[in-house]
Amino acid sequence: MLWEVCVTLRSQSNKGMPTLKQISKDLNVSISIVSRILNGKAKEFRISNATVEIVLKHAKEIGYAPNLIAKGLQASQTFTIGLMVPNIANPFFAIMAKNIEKRAFKSKYSIILVDSNENIEIEKQQLNNLLGRKVDGLIVAPVGGNCQHFIKIVKQKIPLIFVDRYFTESTIPYITSNNYQGCYDATKHLIEMGHSHIGLICGNNANELVQERTRGYHEAHQDNALPISPNLTIGNTFSTENGFDSTQKLLQLDTPPTAILAMNNLIGFGVLQAINEHNLVIPSQLSLVIFDDHPYLSLLSPSITAIKQNSEKIGEMAVKAILKEINNECDIQSKQIPTTLILRDSVFNLKA
Repeated sequence: MLWEVCVTLRSQSNKGMPTLKQISKDLNVSISIVSRILNGKAKEFRISNATVEIVLKHAKEIGYAPNLIAKGLQASQTFTIGLMVPNIANPFFAIMAKNIEKRAFKSKYSIILVDSNENIEIEKQQLNNLLGRKVDGLIVAPVGGNCQHFIKIVKQKIPLIFVDRYFTESTIPYITSNNYQGCYDATKHLIEMGHSHIGLICGNNANELVQERTRGYHEAHQDNALPISPNLTIGNTFSTENGFDSTQKLLQLDTPPTAILAMNNLIGFGVLQAINEHNLVIPSQLSLVIFDDHPYLSLLSPSITAIKQNSEKIGEMAVKAILKEINNECDIQSKQIPTTLILRDSVFNLKA
């Protein structure tokens, strides 16, 4: 019995992956006809419906799968898209990457995901790694500060789309949130609740995204005739450490803020850690709003008011845009997706 099982397994392993040649031999149909049917060209070559049905049924039964690598080489495509994010540990980028992969899969593309770790030198190395894999296009959330290495890629006619972050000095299209409006709405809400001393903890200031969010914060003050205290704008990295350290510094001011606006959820984590260390009570002793919503924010007590970005829409539009570039369909226009201010329990009404 054991010998028979071994022979059977050996026989199956020798068969390998099903091929066009095997289908042709099994059905006594020419390889060219099998190929045309499996490539969706049966009508073009007037192949009968009966033959099409037989070939497709048999291909499914034996588990035939097209060789995408060989197919890609013939068409100068690999059916892969390179995706680079600055920090996969950031829940926003993790969710966005998931949505991009999901949308790409529906279009029969695979995603190769890499992380730049918020480091421009690593970013350049990872770009070279992706290009070495002959990806058909790139979706990138750049670190910021310098875009010359991206401009070189575009000059090589390699499709490229930015997501979340971008460069105004380049013509490379991007899909992002309306960062200005998100911070404007959050700051306006805090002001309407009676807060005039609002701390803003920033990310990388060389980043257009940070500049737009800061502009929203400033203009909300200006539109409400409130002065802006320079010492209330602090921080320069998208990290938990920055959130923690910056909150410590804000709380040590002679006139500490009554509210803090954290520029992303990693910064927000650090703010929460510092608040906990100081045994402060949210919102009665310090109000908090975080740019980037996450399910955990609604589970905290009190729940945290947040600026929600539509990561699903950003991912969907990014894949649509890169596929259009890959297929040379049309010029791609940059898009800003609206944000939503989710009101919860972390903002104290000083007017009450």
